[in-house]
Amino acid sequence: MDALPSTALLGFAGVALVVVLSPGPDTFLTLRYALNRPRNGVAAALGMMISIMGWAALAGLGVAALLQTYPAIHQVIAVVGGAYLLYLGLGSLIKARFLAGASAATARTATRTAAAAGSAYTLFQSLRAGMLSAALNPKLGLLFLALMPPFIPVGSNMLGSALLLGAIFALMGFAYLMVLTAIAAKAMAWFKSPTVGIWLERVSSAALAIMGIVVLVGAFL
Repeated sequence: MDALPSTALLGFAGVALVVVLSPGPDTFLTLRYALNRPRNGVAAALGMMISIMGWAALAGLGVAALLQTYPAIHQVIAVVGGAYLLYLGLGSLIKARFLAGASAATARTATRTAAAAGSAYTLFQSLRAGMLSAALNPKLGLLFLALMPPFIPVGSNMLGSALLLGAIFALMGFAYLMVLTAIAAKAMAWFKSPTVGIWLERVSSAALAIMGIVVLVGAFL
């Protein structure tokens, strides 16, 4: 079996970089947990990387051909993923609206309470949320199942090559999410102020909800 040429590795790395730097559910989900506690953001990012390696393994096993034969499978993934993002976004929007409706003093107390309640999120819950977000992201499925195979030359070990490319994507994605987590940790005190905290919750939640709607609509087009 032939090893992957450097041109294939660099070509895929370029595509991966564009995808990694594009704002998506992984960005807002990591920030949401990182603002709670930095280590929760790390756990969420690790969960996403686990699912990314799962997508890479499926690509190496030839699941792309299965999805071409049965496109309904991809549609189901898109519907479930869109519904999950919509659930996360709407749930947080309701919380943000409740905080905004309180008086200034009450909002301050509620925000602090919400931040303290963040400790209720265990590392496993953060890890699981990250895994679900990436596993149900149809764009990641499209990236690995449709765009990855062309970067693997004929004669190469399909599964091994796919896992190598998946590892490249995962490392780049994890590094980017760790930068976001570090920024969130440094700005934690500012983000926890009542007004900023409420608006941050609104923006991140609205982004997740909008992405969920876009994914759901796209699933039926």
